[in-house]
Formats: sequence, C-alpha cells, structure tokens
Amino acid sequence: MNDTQRSGDSAEPLGPPQADGGEKISTTESLCPVCLAVLPAEIRRRGEDVLLVRECPEHGLFAEAIWRGEPRFESWQRPKSPAAGVKIHREHDRGCPFDCGLCPEHAQHPCTVLFEITSRCNLRCPVCFADSGGDAPFPPLAALAEHLRWVREQAGEVVLQLSGGEPTLHPDLVPLTAEAARLFPGVQLNTNGLRLAEEPGLARRLAGAGLSWVFLQFDGVSDRSFEIIRGRKLLDIKMAAIEACARAGLSVVLAPTVAAQVNDHELGGLLRLAVSLAPTVRGLHIQPMTSAGRNSLTGAAHRLTLPEVLGKLAEQSGGLVQPEQAFPPSCEHERCSFHLRYRRTASGDLIPLSHNNSCCCKTTDAPSSPEETAAGRDRSVAVTLRSWQGPAPLIPMAGAKPDALDEFLAQARRETFSVTCMAFQDAWTADLARLRGCCVHIFRPPNRFLPFCAANLTAADGRALYPRHE
Repeated sequence: MNDTQRSGDSAEPLGPPQADGGEKISTTESLCPVCLAVLPAEIRRRGEDVLLVRECPEHGLFAEAIWRGEPRFESWQRPKSPAAGVKIHREHDRGCPFDCGLCPEHAQHPCTVLFEITSRCNLRCPVCFADSGGDAPFPPLAALAEHLRWVREQAGEVVLQLSGGEPTLHPDLVPLTAEAARLFPGVQLNTNGLRLAEEPGLARRLAGAGLSWVFLQFDGVSDRSFEIIRGRKLLDIKMAAIEACARAGLSVVLAPTVAAQVNDHELGGLLRLAVSLAPTVRGLHIQPMTSAGRNSLTGAAHRLTLPEVLGKLAEQSGGLVQPEQAFPPSCEHERCSFHLRYRRTASGDLIPLSHNNSCCCKTTDAPSSPEETAAGRDRSVAVTLRSWQGPAPLIPMAGAKPDALDEFLAQARRETFSVTCMAFQDAWTADLARLRGCCVHIFRPPNRFLPFCAANLTAADGRALYPRHE
C-alpha cells in the first residue's frame, strides 16, 4: 500500500494508519480520479463517515466520504433489480462507464432527459459542470426538432429539460419550447434567469408555448454566495426573474449549487425564501458541489453528503423540515437523492405528505422486480409533474361551473411544496453501481443518451470522460 494516500481532489495525504481502515460494508467498482481506470472498491464505515475506498496500482489509494451522519447509511436502502426493457444504443466494447449510450449494462430507463440547445452562456461562472462558454453557432431549429422527436421515440413520456449553456440565448427558444411541449408531458427550462429578468415578455411567451416550469439557478440569499459561485452579484436579478415568472403564470423551482464553507450556512434561508414565494416557487432542489467541469471550489473540504445537507436544513430552518420526513428515490439509486413532500399552510408551515415508508418508496431488504423498477421511473415522472408543474386550470365536467371538488383539487395543487437533493457523482465519488441505475440522462447528437454523471465526469487534470465536442 502506498504511503501517500489521498482524499478527494485536494490530493492531500490521508496518512496510512486509517485511510483504508474501518468496517467493510460492501463492495462495488469505482474509478481512479487521475487516470479514470476502473478499480474494485469497498464501502467502509469509519466512525460517522462512510468512505468509498479504492487503490490504483499507479496513482495510489483514494478514500472519499460519501455519507456522513443521520439517517444511518445502512438504513437508507432500497434494493432494486435492473429495469425491464431498457433500450440499448451502444454495445459492449470497453465496459462501464466507457460504453454509455446506453449500453447493455445500464439498469434504468430515463425519467428526465437534458436537451442541451447551446453551449453559449451570458455568465462565466467559476463553477460550471458543463464548462459553458464560447461562441459556437446555435444549432438550427429544424435539427433540434428532429432530435426532440428521436428522444420522444426512444425515451417515451419523460420530463424534458431544455438546458445548455444558457438556453434562453437561443433565438428559437420559444418555437422549440412549443415543439417540446407537443411531445413531452413536462418541459422545464434550466436557466440562470438573466434574460427572464431583463427581457420583457419572454416568460409570458414561454408560458404560451407550453413551458411547464422554470428550473432557476439560485445559490443563496446573499450576494456573497453568488459572487463566489457565479462571479457577480445576482440576487436582485434572480428575484426579478421569479417576479417575471409569477406574472406569466409559470411555476419555479429554486436550484442552488451548495458548497461546504461557502453557502451551506444559507440552506435554511433558502428554504424559508422558497416557502415565502409559494405558490410561484414550488420547490427547492439542492445540488451539492461536485468536482467536474470548470470548478474553482475543488477539494474534500467543500463536499457535502446527502445526510449533511438534510441535517443542515433541519438545524437552520428551526424544525420546518425534519430528517425523518425524508425518503429515498423510487427511480434512481437510493444514494443519489432524498425527497420531502409537503403541504404549505397559509402561515408558511410545512405539513409532511409522505414519509420514508410510504407506498411509493418501498424500503425493504428484498429487491424489487424488473417491472417494479421500471414502474419506479413512471412514478418519478408523475411525482415530478405533480410537484413542480403549475396548477392546471379548472375544467369542470360537461361544461358545468367549477364545483367545490374542482376548487379543492386546484387549491391542493397550489399548496404542495417539495424539498429535494441530488448528489451528483464525480471522479472522486464515482460508484458504478449508482451510475448504472441513473435515470437522469443527457441527449448527445446524433442518437445517444449519457447518464448525467458520466456525461459531466472529468479527471483530476480536467480531462472529460465524454468530451462535448466528440
């Protein structure tokens, strides 16, 4: 064993006595963060930390914390069998994760497909997993529409996310949104919000084209957080974007990128702000920092695990949310995310609507069947639509006036609120079992799906596993 052992992309010595110590929980496969070679790996408990440990013959031992705190790692389980009927577009060559597209090893259908319509961006964020920027030509509308039809044919009724770069820069965004809305049950716009705030009428035109909701990059409740993560003060612009969406009748999900020692102390403030802006804001979707793409905040010191995010939310919100209210996902691997569903009261309190032994999130030791795993994808799509899509207009039976039941159901939709967290993987935390169960896929032309974390994964030197120009 090497004397120089590393933890995270800080490449600092862990010290030989304990880096590979602790209690072995399970085995898996991971990657060397330096050369991206596939390595056998162990998941080990050392005190409150659960570590992903592997050793590269050339580059040494790597141990990264993947779980820290409560709920206990061993209790957060939802075993699943590979889904039935996953469509394969790439055959085996080098093996996982080098044959993504999808290859025969992949175990879950897509539930959300990211559709990148430009690499251009009107920000130059110090942190960007997509490494957006440049002046590449905008793909023409006809080509994008053809790609959308292929995605619909292959993926079925998924949530379609228009992404980038910054998608609002594309001159054909509105007609493209209309085409996407014709094909998919839910269309979300992943945006920094600058053009929504600054261009009168854009939000209204997108709503008219059928946009379902806005996924708004929103990293904190102070300009300091935006300056560190995005490179400039943005809080007023973000609030103006929300106001524009409210006027247009578009619902919004706040999507903060959160880094330890940077903006994790603002999680409670983000939650309270999101709740105060309901029903326009329908949820808070937290994305802990990963070391991928362009990132000035590398190192294990900036990482947050799922239970750490959950604990900070509970502590900083004064009990508005509680860890025991969280449950694992029904679609992706159980260690990829947590979910909390609430009814928001007029006074701003949150009443739990489900918990970790609910029927939609079975947590038993027995693996689900392939059919149940595939059905988990369908439940995930349906729950996402119910949680984040704006309330549907009242449509009474046979042309009658809306009755009390119609009004009750519409009000119930307006009162729902969700808190979710997605722990994306990078080269330091990559677990191939998780990767094979990914249901958030990125479309890459001409005809390819890549699991989100594989598509954005970069080695310690910045080399991409799947370069965007290939």
